[in-house]
Amino acid sequence: MVFVFRLSGALLVMAACAYFAMHMSRTLERRKLELRKLYSILLQLKSEIRYLGEPLPDCFRKMAVHAKEPFAEWLSGLADRLDSREGEGFGRAWLAGLSDLQSLSAMTREDLEPLSELSDKLGITDAEAQLKAIDYALLHIERNRTILENEIGQKKKVIATLSMFGGFMTLILLL
Repeated sequence: MVFVFRLSGALLVMAACAYFAMHMSRTLERRKLELRKLYSILLQLKSEIRYLGEPLPDCFRKMAVHAKEPFAEWLSGLADRLDSREGEGFGRAWLAGLSDLQSLSAMTREDLEPLSELSDKLGITDAEAQLKAIDYALLHIERNRTILENEIGQKKKVIATLSMFGGFMTLILLL
């Protein structure tokens, strides 16, 4: 009977380690897809600023309709925050929206760093300065995405290896 409990415990430990590895791999894939979507959202924002010249809250609200989660919630929250203007300028609203986006998505702080630099560039009257700032952010986001795509296979292997190694070490300690 003790053997059955030990065997079932060992299987549960290994299953938990395998689940952890799969979850981390899915998070990396989700991060890669979200970086790609963020790139397209910034391209759309760039075209909205260049060709339509609408106010930023209207641009964000329009883009939120077509975006998928977590970007739809982020863009609509940003538009609402800019419309309410509760004593905060664009920069504070933008940075607060970025912290919301980081909590909603799989992206890291390094992924969103180029966007935080937009806090003082967007919302000004000079459209060319806004477009150049967006181009700069697009360049950095594309670089981050390329680096992640090049390293994702290796990271998945490391995650799987370390989680299985941790599982086996746990089993050795428990048995």
